[in-house]
Amino acid sequence: MSYRLALIDEGMAAARTLARQGRRSAAMDQARRLLNRPDLPLVAAADAHRVIAEILLEIERFGAARRHLRAALALEPEHARTNYLMGLAFERDPHGDDERAARRFRKASRLVPANAAYRAAFGRAAVRSNRVNRGVRELLAAADAAIKDAEVLGVVIEGLLETGRVKAAERIIAKARFLCPGTGEVRRLGERVRFEAARQGQKRGSSTQDAGPAKEGAARLLPFVHVVRSRPGGTMPLANGRQDMLSRPRPHLKLADR
Repeated sequence: MSYRLALIDEGMAAARTLARQGRRSAAMDQARRLLNRPDLPLVAAADAHRVIAEILLEIERFGAARRHLRAALALEPEHARTNYLMGLAFERDPHGDDERAARRFRKASRLVPANAAYRAAFGRAAVRSNRVNRGVRELLAAADAAIKDAEVLGVVIEGLLETGRVKAAERIIAKARFLCPGTGEVRRLGERVRFEAARQGQKRGSSTQDAGPAKEGAARLLPFVHVVRSRPGGTMPLANGRQDMLSRPRPHLKLADR
């Protein structure tokens, strides 16, 4: 029995190594060979389905990834990472569902509350499914828990900017720069936040410049146009309009060259 389990463990380790090396086809073939074993334990079968699903997510075959994740959840319904991966399969799919992604991320976060990546993913998905206040709370909590994790911060900053919380994003970036000076990813996130702040400032300035005529209370003040008609003789009555004087050039002297 122990020899059989050792072979299975070696097979799973080989599949993971192949996946890390970028040899996706070989990794999936290895995982499928394990799934074809009639004596494969349930935990190992769920792990094999997850390996295949992660590769399918990388190559954007979201429907196939969800099929393997459903098989893994049928074997281990309370597995946090499987729920998280299912959330990604819904979130990244152009035809997916943010609400279903949020439910999976929320379950993963409840199963492992200390995992800031799960919490940040839930916050962003909640924002995208119109639960903005809840999403922002989760994003801020994830940032506090993993201020030095650039990957988590990327999700947090993206979610905050989608809600227009530029000031909150700026505070998080300032804290991350203080704790992790010189980090390239944090610097790139800071540039993203500065760009969004400048874009919003430009938008506000443009809306101010394009404002309509001045208002007094609820009434809009419109310019008054007074049409003046001349008399048949060509003269303009002073009572009906202003009579401007023509502007004529004045004579000027040219000094002789000495």
